[in-house]
Amino acid sequence: MATDFETHGIEPIPDAERNASLFDFLRIEWGGANSLATAVLGAFPIIFGLSFYQGLAAAVLGVTLGALILAPMAIFGPLTGTNNAVSSSAHFGVVGRIVGSFLSLLTAVAFFSISVWSSGDAAVGAAGRLVGLPATELAFAAAYGVFALAVLAVSIYGFRLMLLVNKVAVFSSSLLFLVGFWAFRSDFDPTYPGADLAFGSARFWSAFVAATLVVLANPISFGAFLGDWSRYLPRDTRASRLMATSVVAQLLTLLPFVFGLATTVIIARRAPAFLAQADYTGGLIAVAPAGFSVPLLLLATLSGMSTGTTSLYGTGLDFSSVFPRLTRA
Repeated sequence: MATDFETHGIEPIPDAERNASLFDFLRIEWGGANSLATAVLGAFPIIFGLSFYQGLAAAVLGVTLGALILAPMAIFGPLTGTNNAVSSSAHFGVVGRIVGSFLSLLTAVAFFSISVWSSGDAAVGAAGRLVGLPATELAFAAAYGVFALAVLAVSIYGFRLMLLVNKVAVFSSSLLFLVGFWAFRSDFDPTYPGADLAFGSARFWSAFVAATLVVLANPISFGAFLGDWSRYLPRDTRASRLMATSVVAQLLTLLPFVFGLATTVIIARRAPAFLAQADYTGGLIAVAPAGFSVPLLLLATLSGMSTGTTSLYGTGLDFSSVFPRLTRA
């Protein structure tokens, strides 16, 4: 049952309980980045001065390269039945992997924080438009707290509840992103020139490489955590199919990346002050059509839950691999 408390920690999952499918794995990995937090990262090519088409090229290149680098990290789980931090002990030793575990902990906390921040801001902004909720520090603190506690509860309950959340959130968020493209269609101008960076110039390459690396960081950040979910796959899962599934999951995240890219073009034209502050969420609320308030509120809630749970669940496992006496709770 999805609401059953997960009893497994970092010990190998028994073969009899490895009944997840590749489609389950795809939904969790895809859901982990199918969010407003990813749209925030998609804003950076425009913030760095690229045109829309230059930014689109950077986003596609970053996601593709990152997905290919990431893919082999999925194959350890079915082989070992445990997460990647423990599996890496075969290469680095128990002590040697602790540095990597703490780096992974910081990475997961960073993406969890981005998720809570972007979803909380969007929820408060959308609620302000719908019911006149004032955007006070108390309102933001309450939104962040609710998201953080909800994500924490799902992560503590474990894999099955997280899978259920992603089954709902990943497709719903995708639909809401498509609704967003439709809502913003009249304001979007694909000929946006950015800072008019000439292709091949030093300024272009510095901005293009920086934007590509920001985008690439998203799939790369999953490297330590793919084993958290693939350990529930049967031991005989083919490595080639598993890696292909991982690549597809990351390529699907181009949807929020392009949404962030396209809406940042609108923000740059209509609310440049938000762009100067690198405040994507505030800018999105400022330029969003009134009819997008409800979809934005739903998108903030669903995408925040899917991204936050995948980050925090992995953090818990990685932390327990360093301090194995700690229980999940």
